[in-house]
Amino acid sequence: MQVDDAGLLVNNPGGFIEGISVRNLLSAEPQGRNPCLMDALKRVGLAERTGRGIDRIYEGSLLYGRPLPDYSASNQTMVSLFIERSEPDAEFVQLLAEERGRGTDLPLQSLLVLDALKRSRRCGVAELSEMVDVPRQRLKRTVELLCEAGLVEASGGGQNRSYMLSKKVYGHGGKAKEYVRQTDIDRVRYPELIMKLARQQGRVTVSDVRELLHLPDGDAAYYELKKLKEHGELTLVKKGPRSFYAPVKK
Repeated sequence: MQVDDAGLLVNNPGGFIEGISVRNLLSAEPQGRNPCLMDALKRVGLAERTGRGIDRIYEGSLLYGRPLPDYSASNQTMVSLFIERSEPDAEFVQLLAEERGRGTDLPLQSLLVLDALKRSRRCGVAELSEMVDVPRQRLKRTVELLCEAGLVEASGGGQNRSYMLSKKVYGHGGKAKEYVRQTDIDRVRYPELIMKLARQQGRVTVSDVRELLHLPDGDAAYYELKKLKEHGELTLVKKGPRSFYAPVKK
């Protein structure tokens, strides 16, 4: 073990157990090398019989606003853990403490999603799945629960659906400007996303745009389509309840 200005470094001889790698540390089925030793350590409170000690390292880092533990230097002959020395994200820690105080359950998977969005600003489910090593279907449920808790906001629909930390989270950290910047960036991309959908489908309707951009009503969706029509990107086909817009061939 080594502690210096960079952080804490712990090296253990022997590689990961078969089937375990840096990429699946949190998703692989837990197992121990030595069940007898594990039982002894469990009895004195130094280890979990389930083998989920790595979960607790990650959870502790996130709950205290620290960077994620780094196992990237591990190889076939050594497991290397590095925990970077840094100032804790006090606002983030306080937010998590308040959520726990309200009875909001924030398991490790939820904490990993919040941390990923804090670092990457905006992600889709596919990107988040890669970052937190969780299957997409399970991760989607976690993200939607965070949306219901008011910690995450969604925009768009279908394959274009993306997520970012909510106004509540940004405001808690005194980062309202960052929240506004992210939402403005999203609005700038509206025409791009609408045209992409229109080209893929060959047509696009008001309801398509409302679902795609997660807009509050049909009027907002109609306004975005109208702007693209005025700029010569779309043309209105038919009128009335069955109307739709088609890309202008250039």
